[in-house]
Amino acid sequence: MKILGLLGSPHKTGGTSQLLLAALKAAEREGAQISWYSLYDGEIKPCVGCIQNEGPDCKFPCIFEDYGKFLLQKIYEAEGIILATPIYWFAPSGVVKNLIDRMTSLENMVAFGEPSYLEGKVFGAVVVGADTGAIMTGGYLITTLNSMGAIIPPWAIAYSYKSKASLWDNKDLMNAINVGLLVAKTVALLKGEKVKLAYVEDIALLEEIRKEVLTELKLTSKPTGYVRGVGYLRY
Repeated sequence: MKILGLLGSPHKTGGTSQLLLAALKAAEREGAQISWYSLYDGEIKPCVGCIQNEGPDCKFPCIFEDYGKFLLQKIYEAEGIILATPIYWFAPSGVVKNLIDRMTSLENMVAFGEPSYLEGKVFGAVVVGADTGAIMTGGYLITTLNSMGAIIPPWAIAYSYKSKASLWDNKDLMNAINVGLLVAKTVALLKGEKVKLAYVEDIALLEEIRKEVLTELKLTSKPTGYVRGVGYLRY
């Protein structure tokens, strides 16, 4: 199975990246072939509303020849998608919104007598910030993707208000790990495998994945206020 991670943060070692990578590492343990891309690595032009007036002008692939078109192709090829974003004023980052608007080209294939190209894909979200807005942001993401045809597994949103220290909060990290596990397990279930869609509490797995994320992102220092066995105590 192919699980795609999309990083909607400009900070490739920050909290959003940390929890996204943790989720992908967890999905990998369920047999997933993982890949991830930063939305900030190229231009994602904003949607210009080809779908206006109910005309069948909006279709996949999108009209723009840009990085956004490349990402749309990766979404088309994936069976599961984990989208991670920082909280920017109670909402996802601007590049995430641009990409979601452009994903209309996948969904609007219904206007051409085909299913939505997002139909049957499994979607999970990771949301990280240092202030309020996580539920609004995560809720927007899963509601929109479900409206486009994606399947939302249980415990599909992981969020953290710990910003760069997200990896060191055991609860937040375990939630992100479960997003990865459950996205992969739901894909497996759709393929006819017998799996149980249940939240997992596994401190050994948590510590193992945290170590892998630290190594891959080349992070070595613990944030101020972190105490092993207790977690993150203060900002």
